[in-house]
Amino acid sequence: MTLSTPAESAAAKAAPDAALARFGGVGALLAGALFLCSLVYVYGVLAQAGLDVEMFNDQARLLPWVAEHARAYTGLWWLTLLSTLALLPAPVALHDRLRSGARGISRVAAVAGVGGVIFGLAAPLVLAAASPVLAQGYVEASGQTRDAVQVMGRMIGDLALHLRLGSDLLLGVWLGVSGGLLLRLQRNTRLGGWFLVTAVLTGTVIATKPLGIADLEPFLAPVLSLAYLGLGTVLLQHSRSSLSDHAG
Repeated sequence: MTLSTPAESAAAKAAPDAALARFGGVGALLAGALFLCSLVYVYGVLAQAGLDVEMFNDQARLLPWVAEHARAYTGLWWLTLLSTLALLPAPVALHDRLRSGARGISRVAAVAGVGGVIFGLAAPLVLAAASPVLAQGYVEASGQTRDAVQVMGRMIGDLALHLRLGSDLLLGVWLGVSGGLLLRLQRNTRLGGWFLVTAVLTGTVIATKPLGIADLEPFLAPVLSLAYLGLGTVLLQHSRSSLSDHAG
């Protein structure tokens, strides 16, 4: 039986986990792909069914449409939920790659990333559960009851918006800090630069969306998707190189 020295044991503990990198890479790729699918679903499938993105701010138009297309509308939020859930292992996997160069800062970024994912699960769950019920109640009601349902719909929409913005804030911190570390450690400067661009755009959306100054959220979605796809590709490359090194 071969006994490892203390130095070898410490090196093994410090070495990145290939399985974790592979798991996080697959999750990030899936998250990016599903995110892009959700965009196609909104601007393709749902738009063909009559959904206009401006309807999200007009409950009087949105609720009757949702009542008529409840399954299709709910499918959007389940797709959003799956894309968010798939991202869960990615912050931990990225931290595993960066911790040798900046353990404390990388850990803070990973915690923000995981928190952003968990926070991001709430909004689609709320909308998937509440929207069909409110929509059916709206079409069956009349007069002041309809007005009350509209108010409830706006409240649910505002709650989901703030949950989404909270998630975006935490994910923006993760991407910004991780991007800075990637550049400083010279691990992958292109991905690090894209992370920083995404973080800046995320901050801009958070600052302007609630004030109604500008709605840049549609531009954020494809930028985030590309960031996740890039991260997934890099993590999978690292997992293969780690396995090759171990075999060698």
